[in-house]
Amino acid sequence: MGTVSPNPSDFDHFLLTRFNTRLDARASEAWLRHRIGYFESLCRYSVINQTNKNFRWLIYFDADRDEWFQDEVDRLAAGVFEPVWVDGPLSPEKAAAAVQERVSADWVITTRVDNDDALARDFIDAVQAQFGKEDHQFINFQSGLQMSDDGEVYYRSDPSGPFISLIERRTAKPLRGVYVGRHDKIAEFGPIRQVVTHPMWLQMVHGLNIGNALRGVRAAPEVVAAYFDVQIEPSPVGKFQLRASQLRTVAQLTAHVFRKPHRILWVLRVAVNRFTGRAS
Repeated sequence: MGTVSPNPSDFDHFLLTRFNTRLDARASEAWLRHRIGYFESLCRYSVINQTNKNFRWLIYFDADRDEWFQDEVDRLAAGVFEPVWVDGPLSPEKAAAAVQERVSADWVITTRVDNDDALARDFIDAVQAQFGKEDHQFINFQSGLQMSDDGEVYYRSDPSGPFISLIERRTAKPLRGVYVGRHDKIAEFGPIRQVVTHPMWLQMVHGLNIGNALRGVRAAPEVVAAYFDVQIEPSPVGKFQLRASQLRTVAQLTAHVFRKPHRILWVLRVAVNRFTGRAS
């Protein structure tokens, strides 16, 4: 288990984000401009408002770029993050190498965040509180939020989400880094410590994010401001409408238990937490 007050000189902490690294064809200008909007109002804004500034932020970009996009990256990066321009696909080895060349401490923490999502303002503090000089340990905060394009907010729990961190000892071997594998398959690469807290991450679900869908329990919009600094306002919801939506979702989740019995404990935890007013 991590210590409560780790010595910051023991580790280097890197926040890592893939922006538009190549999968196949170049990202279109329309996609890039759309994503910059979410990045600036959600991800970047939440990162610059972290209570703990003891980290470096590396963002991976496709090296094949137009001048207008280079100008936008320069504007957004100034004093905030370090652009890493990548030729071709971003492999785990390329991602880790960019970290390796910047490391000086005996341990390294790498944390991933997608460019259209947000971190709770104490996220970096919470990650570093888990540090205990582990050789190789993944850290996952189970509790988070999802927000739709129309501003609806939902509680979400994820045992292996895209906000995982990796603590590893720096040795003569190359670093592995948190991009060593897909986040939903990360248990194949090492142990995951599950940490239950208040909502620690906010996932934006929008029309150009095909990998995510709303899968949680409706939350009061005030929970966003309680834990996050973002520039997108959630939509209001009445108490009756909120409770009705929560009951409907819990009923649907309970029905799923008959097909996936292993999820029964999760359903019970969600029901107790939401109806007793707990944050997680």
